Amino acid sequence: MLRSLRIAIIILLFTASAANAAFDGLGQLVSSPTFAEAVALYKNGKYDPAALLLDDLGRNMRGISPEVSGLLFVMATRSAENAGNARAYESWGMATARFARSGMSWKQVRSTLDQQLEMARLGASGSAAVGAGQSPGFAGPAASLPPEAGRIATAWNLFGLKHYEQPAPGLRREMTADQIWNDLEDGAQAPVTVIPYSEGVWGQAQSSGKLNEQNITPNRTPQQKNSATPAPSVPNDHSAAAAAASYAASTQKDKPAINEQYMRSARIAWKYFQRNYQPATGLYNGLDLYPITTVWEIGTSLAALNAAHHLEILTDAEFKQRAGLMLQTVSSMDLYNNELPNKLYFADSARMVGEDQKPTSTGIGWNGTDIARLLLWLKKTAERQPEFKAATDKIFQRLRTERLVKDGNITSLSVYLNKEQLQKELGFGMPSYAAEIYKLWNLDAWKVRDYGPQLGFKKIIGINVPFNKSGPGISSTPFTLMLMEMGRNDSEQDRMIRSIYEVQAARYRKTGKLTAAGIGRIDRSPWIAESTIVISGGKKEWQCVSKYAETPLPLFWASTATAYCWDALYNTAYTRKLVLELSPLHDKDKGFMAGKYDNGEVNKAITLETNGLILEAAMYK
Repeated sequence: MLRSLRIAIIILLFTASAANAAFDGLGQLVSSPTFAEAVALYKNGKYDPAALLLDDLGRNMRGISPEVSGLLFVMATRSAENAGNARAYESWGMATARFARSGMSWKQVRSTLDQQLEMARLGASGSAAVGAGQSPGFAGPAASLPPEAGRIATAWNLFGLKHYEQPAPGLRREMTADQIWNDLEDGAQAPVTVIPYSEGVWGQAQSSGKLNEQNITPNRTPQQKNSATPAPSVPNDHSAAAAAASYAASTQKDKPAINEQYMRSARIAWKYFQRNYQPATGLYNGLDLYPITTVWEIGTSLAALNAAHHLEILTDAEFKQRAGLMLQTVSSMDLYNNELPNKLYFADSARMVGEDQKPTSTGIGWNGTDIARLLLWLKKTAERQPEFKAATDKIFQRLRTERLVKDGNITSLSVYLNKEQLQKELGFGMPSYAAEIYKLWNLDAWKVRDYGPQLGFKKIIGINVPFNKSGPGISSTPFTLMLMEMGRNDSEQDRMIRSIYEVQAARYRKTGKLTAAGIGRIDRSPWIAESTIVISGGKKEWQCVSKYAETPLPLFWASTATAYCWDALYNTAYTRKLVLELSPLHDKDKGFMAGKYDNGEVNKAITLETNGLILEAAMYK
């Protein structure tokens, strides 16, 4: 009788403690093979790769509470600290942000979880515990205490988290992800051994026989020596999961408070939109005081409005007035061939613009990726502000999309000598970004999503970087937007995007040149260009190109907007360096400048895109 009463009290205390901290998803976590792999690596002294795996889980694992996500980042911190790696500070920052989101600190979470694990251990010490019920937060049958509690306790003790406070100062070592995995392969004398979790199940005696052992290898395949670099496997359809599973999370209104630096930057970026607003249409100039805008820039304008409202730079009334007027304009402006938005519009009148920058009644065609960006922010605006859903649906319903997405392809159309020319948009980058967006509107660009056959991989500064065998060069812009707007799901695509970031950080370490390759306007002829990482089917690297120039330009620049986007996503020592170096490039009354060229000169172009993406990065942050 007394024994049963003690168990009941323990369970009640456990439940009351869980009310303060929700450890939802612990069962899912400890059942994850990736988590088991990370624990095994840590146990075998492979701290760097363990840190990478735990950090990835913290960022991308679905269905876990902020407390569990924060716990993963603390474990990543512990791993990196043991390796002397400065990544520990990045992981620690992510941990404290996750705990803050739930209104707690690491000290509170540590104390609560430690108490719960101890109570669960006591409750499992005898047969009376069987059938007593399940401890909250752990998955498993109610008939017995679940083994997950023992599993997390095994990791808890292994990582020494009971008394862990924070990472020690003075960690200086930095390594890229590829370097870490390659070092693991180079130093591997035997497979890493995973001891089964049965050792962590309470109330069960260990077998006197030898434990069943399981050999694993890291899920990031290192470079194999004396053989061709294997291309990572690419799934056939990248967007179905990302667009469906991640989109809803990316439209949530409630976000943790951002730091003051980002808030200051957001206010400066909004100065551009105040200065370049066209009150007759609700549109904004694409270039400072130059009243022409692209359809892509209209989409970015809508993103900037949502960001300014989210950050409380705009009041509810101001946002509704500005967004309402913009949507009214977009729903009534002329379309090319009464079919789709023209490539260019006058911001002050919403009239179509021709190639000669003069008004045209016929138009000059459409851009398939630009239209996608507009449609994405129509969708997101309706999700965030349901009162605008009727207006955004009306805009989409007036579009004739038969030629825009056809037979699985996305097309753009240009007019030359009064003849239409259709061009398919294929490849990893802007086209695949657009394909994910069209999926949200039930337009199935399946051929564009299946970009795997078009991909090649090239080792640049020791990092495997994807490139298109034909099609667009690889730059940062579409990939930062994919992650910020469509969400992250720990896919092979996400890992390829990480390599695109890592190679830019590696270029900086090798050359000392700030690298944040972007797409946009520059302050000299030909006025629009793209800094590419790899282009021409993998044959050329680090080139600035433009569709208005026949040869590469000596104008490779680090983009201010791209710096903020990468930092909002990854918050590494290098991204913070980018923001530190590029954030001073602004005029407090006009907004941010586009960036800095490799030769140290400033790209002084002040554009809607630069300032809109900085606002969007601040909202994501």
